[in-house]
Amino acid sequence: MALKLVREDLTLVYGLALFRGKPAAEGGAHAHVTVTGPGGSEAGMSLHTLTGTREELKRQLLDSIDAFFDLVEPEG
Repeated sequence: MALKLVREDLTLVYGLALFRGKPAAEGGAHAHVTVTGPGGSEAGMSLHTLTGTREELKRQLLDSIDAFFDLVEPEG
């Protein structure tokens, strides 16, 4: 009997925006939104704020992405 590998397809939901001017407060309240997945299911999602130069934002964002995947363990 041959072994069949099963690939788990996932959907990652994200959004990005840059705002110029006064920096956002560090550690302030995070906005929450509801997102609708491809199958119609809904889930809550927190929006996070990063503040800094373009280079600092890029580093912080990449660190956050790494942390996200470290925290989200695969099911099964």
